[in-house]
Amino acid sequence: MSAIDGTAGPAATGPRPTGPVLITGANGFIGRALATHLTGLGVEVRGVDVAADPGRGVHQGSTTDPAPWAHLLAGVDAVVHTAAIVSNVVPLARMQAVNVDGTARVLAAARSAGVRRFVHLSSIVVHGFDLPSWVDESRPMRPNGDAYVDTKVASERLVLAAGTGGDIEVVVLRPGDVYGPGSRPWVVLPLTYLRSRQAVLPAGGRGILSHVHIDSLVDGITRAITTPAAAGGVFHLTDGRATTCAEYFGRLGAMVGTRPLLLPTPVATGAAVLVGGLQRRLGRPNELGAASMRLLARTGSYRIDRAREVLGYEPRIDLDTGMAGVQRWAATQGLLGSRRATVAVGTAPGG
Repeated sequence: MSAIDGTAGPAATGPRPTGPVLITGANGFIGRALATHLTGLGVEVRGVDVAADPGRGVHQGSTTDPAPWAHLLAGVDAVVHTAAIVSNVVPLARMQAVNVDGTARVLAAARSAGVRRFVHLSSIVVHGFDLPSWVDESRPMRPNGDAYVDTKVASERLVLAAGTGGDIEVVVLRPGDVYGPGSRPWVVLPLTYLRSRQAVLPAGGRGILSHVHIDSLVDGITRAITTPAAAGGVFHLTDGRATTCAEYFGRLGAMVGTRPLLLPTPVATGAAVLVGGLQRRLGRPNELGAASMRLLARTGSYRIDRAREVLGYEPRIDLDTGMAGVQRWAATQGLLGSRRATVAVGTAPGG
């Protein structure tokens, strides 16, 4: 069963890590789902996040300074590094400190502790935003001036370089746009905007979303921990579909009886910059800005053949099933009501 909404989760008969696993960002959407799944398989899971959760075995700690929690790495077989700043508006320097420097320090601590495998969650955005259809992992990464993209590129490069040393195995995963019950960027925030009739899409809604359901992603991560042939590999993990933003957000809109406004990119960008900037000046955090519009105007799609062949990965939840689960969960959270949203929101990249 899924840890989130009771739908079918990753199969209990699937791969099972044989040793303890440490998860950074264990309180996040992906980290929490992975920890719940592994615990259900009988795996010892240790977690690190900025806030402790003793009931779930999550210890307080920062990836920028692993020394206070490095003792948790003793005897760990694999580290799954999900911790990162995922945002369209956070300054580059802060994102660099966490996404790049923090990754380097966690990786160094794992190597010092003799951890066998380091699984790094990167993102499909390392390829940039302007792509042809169905690119594979061999396509070069493309820094493009976007802070999130550029720091993900840099962190991925340092992880792959560390893997050439021979003292630790590394696996890089590039998840798509991770949705499912509880996903803040791809469910909660869009529903909030749709309810308040403020949802706007650039490129007339023709931007491409390469979604992956959280249950499918968790299965892929588990396979990356356990598959010997994955060492040194880079893998796209998506649902294997290219869905327009108009279709994806239209499905969410149907849950609340509204639809997103489809605009030309320059108009949508101008509105996002104006509204987002004003709300932030009023102390209302949000993700609206030019970067969020560039993200939602993306072209291209991603092949998952390598993950299928090497990891035995197969998307488990199709969009119809996934959205049905989202709707059930959202109803229990009061996200489908008629009350106008009272918080400013936007869409951030990644999970």
